[in-house]
Amino acid sequence: MVPADSHATEPQMLVTALDAELSTLVQVLDMLDIEHEALMGNDPERLEQAVAAKQNAIAAHLKSRSYRESLGLRDSLREQLEAHPTLVNGLRDRALNLVTELNDLALQSKNMNARNGKLIAGLKERTNTSLKVLRPEAANITLYGDSGSAENTMGSRLLGSA
Repeated sequence: MVPADSHATEPQMLVTALDAELSTLVQVLDMLDIEHEALMGNDPERLEQAVAAKQNAIAAHLKSRSYRESLGLRDSLREQLEAHPTLVNGLRDRALNLVTELNDLALQSKNMNARNGKLIAGLKERTNTSLKVLRPEAANITLYGDSGSAENTMGSRLLGSA
C-alpha cells in the first residue's frame, strides 16, 4: 500500500482531522481526571467505570490519530504543515496551533497517567499486603498492569474491597 501524501488531501480535511484528534485527546484527559478522583475517593465502582471510560476515550483517540495519519500527516507534523502548498487563508496557522495544542496535551496526558499509575501502585501494594494477611496464597494475583489499566475485570473491585 502506498502511503497517503498530505499534499494531495484537501487542506480543510487536514485541519478537521487535527481538530478531531485534539477533541479526543481532551476526552482522554477528562477521563484521567475522573479516574484520579475515583482513586483518591476510594470508590471502587466509580474507578471501574472510569477505567472503562478511559479505555473507550483512548480507543477513540487512537482512531482519530489513525485517520489523521491516513491523510498523510504522520511524523514531523509541524514541518509537513509549514511546507504544505495549499494550506492558506489561515488554515496553516490553525493547523500549526492545533499541533502545538496536541503536543502540550500529549505531555499533560503522560504526566496525568503517571500520576494515576503511582496511586494505583500504592493501592496495589496495600491490597497485596492485606491479601497476604488474609489469604497468603492469594497475594500473588495481578490486580493492575504497568500501564495502569485493569488486567482483569475484577481488578478495581478487588482494590476497593481488600
